[in-house]
Amino acid sequence: MEFKKGATSSGLLSKFEYDFSLWFCESDEEVALHISQLLHEHGHKGFVELQDQVGGALMITEITNVIQQSKVAIIVLSQSSLKNGWCRRVSEWNLQQYIEKGSKVLPVYVDLETVQIPPSLRFINGIGYNSRFFNKRLLDSLKPRKKLF
Repeated sequence: MEFKKGATSSGLLSKFEYDFSLWFCESDEEVALHISQLLHEHGHKGFVELQDQVGGALMITEITNVIQQSKVAIIVLSQSSLKNGWCRRVSEWNLQQYIEKGSKVLPVYVDLETVQIPPSLRFINGIGYNSRFFNKRLLDSLKPRKKLF
């Protein structure tokens, strides 16, 4: 992966082009818009699916590149997205990046019970969209991880 010479929200040079990428189904656009606005208002640079995709680009290549260039991949999961083959595929690509490269994946659950969450994502701490502390937890999730040693 190539190191980018752009500054992130922390002001430091980073190998990532984006602080976050946001993946969602069209039916979850209102939730995605709220997430995107909140993060942009707090100075985070992001790629928002459906909004930032470039016409004429090979989608699989573009998505793979964006996933690799994002510090955190935020995946909005709802009843609709779980039924949509494309949304499931994008979730799998993000999960693969998490497993292979240690990239951070943040599932955002919209009106889902634990038993409805795909088994492959149950081991990742997600955030319930309707939870009382959603905004705080979302913003905290984009802060750099503290080193233990």
